[in-house]
Amino acid sequence: MHDCIAYQVLQHAAESIKLLSIDFNMRSLQREMDLAACLTGHLPDQMPQYKASKVRNERAIAQLNENRQGSLLDFIEDFCNWQRIEEFRQIAFESRAADIAQALMGSHQVRLFHDHVLVKEPGTRQPTPWHQDQVYWPLETDDTVTMWMPLVRVPAEVGGMDFVDETWTRRNLSDLVIGDSSHAHFADLIRRNGWSTSTYGPFEPGDATFHRGWTLHSAPANETDQMRSVITVIYYADGTKIGADDHPARQLDLALWLGGAKPGELADRNPLLWHESWSG
Repeated sequence: MHDCIAYQVLQHAAESIKLLSIDFNMRSLQREMDLAACLTGHLPDQMPQYKASKVRNERAIAQLNENRQGSLLDFIEDFCNWQRIEEFRQIAFESRAADIAQALMGSHQVRLFHDHVLVKEPGTRQPTPWHQDQVYWPLETDDTVTMWMPLVRVPAEVGGMDFVDETWTRRNLSDLVIGDSSHAHFADLIRRNGWSTSTYGPFEPGDATFHRGWTLHSAPANETDQMRSVITVIYYADGTKIGADDHPARQLDLALWLGGAKPGELADRNPLLWHESWSG
C-alpha cells in the first residue's frame, strides 16, 4: 500500500463513484487500513443484468440449502458463480473492483480466489456471526481483499456491515470458522479488549465495501420481509504461495479453489484479473 491510495481509488473508479467514507487517513494508511472504502455507484449501469441472474441463482441455491439446520448460519450461499453465470463473471472479470483491490493491496498483479453469493432471507433474526475470512484461506500472504457488494437495495433496517477496527493488523485471532462459537468467542474478545467498531450502510445495488482478509466483521439480522442478496469477490496478490493446510477449513479451500496445488507452491492457477502492464 502507498500514500496515494485515496487518489488511486478515485482514479480507478468511474466518475459516478462517490467516496463515502474511509477507515484510514493518509499518514497512517499502511498500519491502520481495515476497511478500504465504502463506494456508491460501483456498477449501476449493469445492475439490471445482475438482478436477473440473482433471481436464477437464488432458486438454485435455495434447493441446495433446503435441508440446512437452523443456527446463526441462517443464510443460503453459493460459490464460483462466475464459472456458470455470465453476469457474475462480468462482476469478477470486467468490473473496476479488481483495480480497486490492486490499489488497496499495492500489488503488481491481482488474482481471483473465488466469488461467494450470500442470501439472508426475510425474517432472519440472527446476525451473521463475527468471523475472519482468511481463517479459511491457505494463502501465505496478508495481501488479500474481499469486496462485498449488494445486489439489492439494503436499507438501514436490513443492516449493512460491521467491522472491528484495525483487527487485520492482529492477523489470525482464532481458528474458529464462522458459526455460533465464533460469534460468542469474538463478541467476548471485542468486549474484553474494548475494540472499536465501524458500521457501514445503508446501500444501493452496486455499492461496495472492501476489507482485508483478517478484518473481523459481522452483519446484522434481516428482520424485514425482503431478501438481502450480496456477492463477495475475494482477491489476492499474484506471487503468493500456498500456505499450510493445517486446518480442515484450509484443506477444503485448497482442494476446492486452488486447482490442486500443494503447500509451498505458487498459487498461480487461478485467473489473473489485473496486471500492471494492463493499466497503460
